[in-house]
Amino acid sequence: MKKHRKYLMICIIVVIIIVILILIFSKTNNSTKVLNYNEIEKNNVLQDKVEITNELNNEVNNEINNNVVNNNINNTLSENITKENNKYNDANMQEEIQENLQNEGNVETKKWGNNVAFIGDSRTQGFLMYTGQKDVVDYTYIGLMVDTAITKEFVKTSNGDKVTILEDMKNKDIDTVYIMLGVNELGWAYSNVFINKYEELIDKIKEIKPNSKIYLQSIIPVTKEKSERDDIYNNVRIKEYNSLIKKLADKKGIKYLDISEH
Repeated sequence: MKKHRKYLMICIIVVIIIVILILIFSKTNNSTKVLNYNEIEKNNVLQDKVEITNELNNEVNNEINNNVVNNNINNTLSENITKENNKYNDANMQEEIQENLQNEGNVETKKWGNNVAFIGDSRTQGFLMYTGQKDVVDYTYIGLMVDTAITKEFVKTSNGDKVTILEDMKNKDIDTVYIMLGVNELGWAYSNVFINKYEELIDKIKEIKPNSKIYLQSIIPVTKEKSERDDIYNNVRIKEYNSLIKKLADKKGIKYLDISEH
């Protein structure tokens, strides 16, 4: 009898242990399933975020690329328009420059030699080419202004170096200087800065060549069509600057050539 009871107790204990183990195992499986489900959800959310981010980046990159292309197209069109305007102005104004210089009593225009220097931008550059003045000292440069005429190193020397106009002028036997500057400065905020820099250029030339004759040339007007559509490069603005140049010439006691009147 005692043996039978002992055996029964052992069976009950074993059953209880088995039940406990089953419960523990079941709970562990459920926890694992919950964890796995949560992990899957997190991965799905992260994947969605990555896809959205990539789509936004692609849209931004496409917008940037479109803007770059549009800017390049606009810049190219602006450059072409500027080149065409310069060609038109040079072709129609160079004969007028030559005629007016010939009308000045103190100017010999048949052919200048290397004692004559021309300082100017693309307009003067075109004039020298158009009239075949190959022997003069050419101090012209596209986009040259009254300040860069003093500081820019673009004049090539015999040894290949580049120096400023004033540095090169020291080594030349120059007795006559023609200057035409101002069209590129029409966009400057203050006209007094322009005229002060122009006066500084003249003073420095006089320091180097005190006995030279200096002629200030007026700015050539632009075409009527360009003048009417441009807020900066227009003939009203050019007339204002030419008035300042004439006053400067009178102040410095040098000759003013009013090309715009002819």
